Amino acid sequence: MAWHIVLFLFFAVFGIGIGLLFFLKERGNRFANALLGIYTLLFSYELLYNCLKWSGNLIEPRFVHLAITHFPLWVIYGPLVYLFIRAVLKQITFKISDLFFLVAPFLIVILNIPFYLLKASNKVEVLLTGTLNDYSWMPNGTIWVIIVIMFFYAFLTYHHFGPHRNIGFREYKWLKWFLGSYLGFTVLFSSYIFLTRFGLMNPAYDYLVDIAIVFFIAVLSFFGFVQPEVFEGKSIKDMIPFVKYKKTGLSDTLSIEMKDKLSEIMNRNKPYLESTLRLDDLSRQLNLSRNHTSQIINQHFNLSFFDFVNKYRVEEAKKLLAQNPENFTITQIAYDAGFNNRASFYKAFKKFENQSPTQYLQPSKAS
Repeated sequence: MAWHIVLFLFFAVFGIGIGLLFFLKERGNRFANALLGIYTLLFSYELLYNCLKWSGNLIEPRFVHLAITHFPLWVIYGPLVYLFIRAVLKQITFKISDLFFLVAPFLIVILNIPFYLLKASNKVEVLLTGTLNDYSWMPNGTIWVIIVIMFFYAFLTYHHFGPHRNIGFREYKWLKWFLGSYLGFTVLFSSYIFLTRFGLMNPAYDYLVDIAIVFFIAVLSFFGFVQPEVFEGKSIKDMIPFVKYKKTGLSDTLSIEMKDKLSEIMNRNKPYLESTLRLDDLSRQLNLSRNHTSQIINQHFNLSFFDFVNKYRVEEAKKLLAQNPENFTITQIAYDAGFNNRASFYKAFKKFENQSPTQYLQPSKAS
């Protein structure tokens, strides 16, 4: 048996174990864990499928009924990623409307019904003679539609749950790693299809692409597994040793002390009222390096530097709006609160308050 088949059999079995472990995992969102378990199990099945194909066993009567059963999986991975992230960030479980996600895989099954209903001996003959198209209703070019769907779910997920949706710094870092892993898998998958369809790569070397894909799936599973710890306050940099902050003398005690000092500076001196405020300015006031100041903001406030500052500015704007809103224009309040333009003020206000400044004023006007 070829080395790459043995390697992928190992990954497949290992993936099955990880998938089952997600179902047994009690920590975190149980619904989200189940979704990730399904994702991992389906991908492990696809690895087993490829091993059968590479070894030639797929055209054996005992395995031939598995042929092309992996087609629907390509449009299931994206919805599972979307639903998993939604469950984690929004605590939303299953909704009736989620059945819409099954339309594409169900349609692929329907289009291949003629082949699925063949007897084992007939399926073997079809695969050996290369006449699959005669027993499938899938039109030419369907694979490109599948690839578009895979990319669509990656961008849909980012659009619905990205940083503009008011998620914390740790959550956003986790989201980038997790969603980036799925996107990496999608890019490699589409690259393989493109290269083989246009004769730029021998299809026999698809295992080389699968090795890279396994890496992305492994990263995705890892970040799905550690998600509860990240959301409970543990930094991504603590989860992955090789991206930790450099140890340059910032102990836990000093970190907490500097966190309190930073809060005091922001509340007493209000440096955020200066639209030109930069991370280096706060670093000088704390007498810390730029890296350590960023670390304190990220770890203790769960915000990026810009969100950290803008959160104070939004609170300042709310105070100004509550005073005499009829005497101020929105633009004037934006500048007085430290923003350097009206657009960034609206964007930040919407992010932290889930409504525009005008909408925020409406209840007070009605009263």
